[in-house]
Amino acid sequence: MDLRQLRQFVAVAEERSFRRAAERLHVSQPPLSVAVQRLEAEVGATLLDRTRHHVRLTVAGEAFLREARRTLAHAQLSVEIAQRAAAGKVGTLRLSFVPSAALGVVPQLLRSFRGDYPDVKLVLTGDTTAHQMAALLSGATDVGIVVPPLHDAGDFRVQPYCEQELMLAVPDTHPLAQEQRVQLRDLASESFVGFPFKEGPGFESVVMAACQECGFIPHFVEVAAQMQTILALVGGGVGIALVPQAMQAVQTEHVNYLQVRRRNGAVKYQLGLAFRPSNNNPALAAFIAMAHRLRRR
Repeated sequence: MDLRQLRQFVAVAEERSFRRAAERLHVSQPPLSVAVQRLEAEVGATLLDRTRHHVRLTVAGEAFLREARRTLAHAQLSVEIAQRAAAGKVGTLRLSFVPSAALGVVPQLLRSFRGDYPDVKLVLTGDTTAHQMAALLSGATDVGIVVPPLHDAGDFRVQPYCEQELMLAVPDTHPLAQEQRVQLRDLASESFVGFPFKEGPGFESVVMAACQECGFIPHFVEVAAQMQTILALVGGGVGIALVPQAMQAVQTEHVNYLQVRRRNGAVKYQLGLAFRPSNNNPALAAFIAMAHRLRRR
């Protein structure tokens, strides 16, 4: 028994006529009659009462019709679900991101993706670039929002997404606390709170390169792997820190923010989408394509 036989039976049952059912199915009447007879033989029951002018369902036929319709509807639903899954419209996407991206970049991406793919389940994790790369390598994550460059990218691909500006976070008791803007070169003698190089080599490389371009190597008195911890250390008077502009949205006591400039303008770093091209999750391909469209706007 197959779906074709069920469709043939349903057509005859609904039309109450082999002739009309044959026209509906675009087949000739004799083969249709033979097909229904074979179906009855497989079922082991008479499904139709036939007269010269009418076709009526038997009690067994009524019961079989209900189940045949359900089976055909479920089969069609299975086809649609498979097609949606192949197009990345259902399934699961595991997205990780550096925590600062949660304050602007991630909401923008999620709004756009959820609008186009509302039935994809999203699993979100905030983590450092280093930990994200380990998760991508193990297959625990599909795509990560990271700070490139990656020193050992392996078989990963990193698609540039956007640039973010760095701000200077200072204690509210610092002599610069009431300023709006500061030149990076004027911070050579300051004590800095930094981000561990092993956790975010891309981010810390940007900070070091900008400072060296301005003629000094920053003196780090403390490091922390979370930006909120860095801000807490700044608020406690431990030192100053270069942090993502988005961190201004985090209300941290006793911390003021200043624009910081170097010779050629603002200090910026890049965010990129890291993933493995060998990952065949259709939802990943849909997400990467969507992010590419957003970036080009």
